[in-house]
Amino acid sequence: MKMYADERREHIYSYIKSHKRATVKQLSDYLSVTEATVRSDLRRLESENKLTRTHGGAKVTENIGSKFNFSYRLTQKHGEKYKISKSALKKIKPQQCIMIDASSTTYELAKLLAETTMELTIITNGLENAVLLKENPHLTVLVVGGFVSQDSNAITGNIDSQILEMYHIDYFFLSANGFTLENGLTDFSLPEVQLKKQMVQESENVIALIDKSKFGVSSTLSFAKISDINEVITDEKPEHKWLKHVPFSVTVAQ
Repeated sequence: MKMYADERREHIYSYIKSHKRATVKQLSDYLSVTEATVRSDLRRLESENKLTRTHGGAKVTENIGSKFNFSYRLTQKHGEKYKISKSALKKIKPQQCIMIDASSTTYELAKLLAETTMELTIITNGLENAVLLKENPHLTVLVVGGFVSQDSNAITGNIDSQILEMYHIDYFFLSANGFTLENGLTDFSLPEVQLKKQMVQESENVIALIDKSKFGVSSTLSFAKISDINEVITDEKPEHKWLKHVPFSVTVAQ
């Protein structure tokens, strides 16, 4: 299947971010494209300050890693994330148990929930989410995971599945680095992806909060197939293929 240039570059960036560095030949073999194509993509990614080219390849430098940490991502597409989160909030009813992941999009939802007067149980693997939500006396907050990631909001590790099985989780609100019909929801952090897979399995309804820039982008690792998703909430109406013959509903936030 033909891969679009932006999707290919996302694969390259995810690969280099995971491996710290890569040669042109490694990337050429990984994506089954010519070395000339890889060099062109590396020039583009370097112009976007996502990596540094080296002799025969590229690497992710320390300053780039810090630039794309959770704090930085909070500043990106803030308006779109806020609009999507307001739409998601409307689905939640008092006495429900909901789960939210550690993404910068669901952090906007956590900020709204921090002001709610509804009695709710909230499960999260987001460190910042938990710190924010614990101040609201109407909320019971449960944190899952194990290790705290250096450049993200995520707590990752193995969940004791029996803990989640004790709760009926009405909604799992989550986001992703990319979303395609072929690969579903994808990301590049293996520990976080493993955790999200289990969280998806334990949830009654899975609702993806995805802004328009994530559609058609695929990262290295998949954690939810499109058949796992009940609804997608986004900021703009997507292309027709996302609305026809898919197993989930699409809501455009107003």
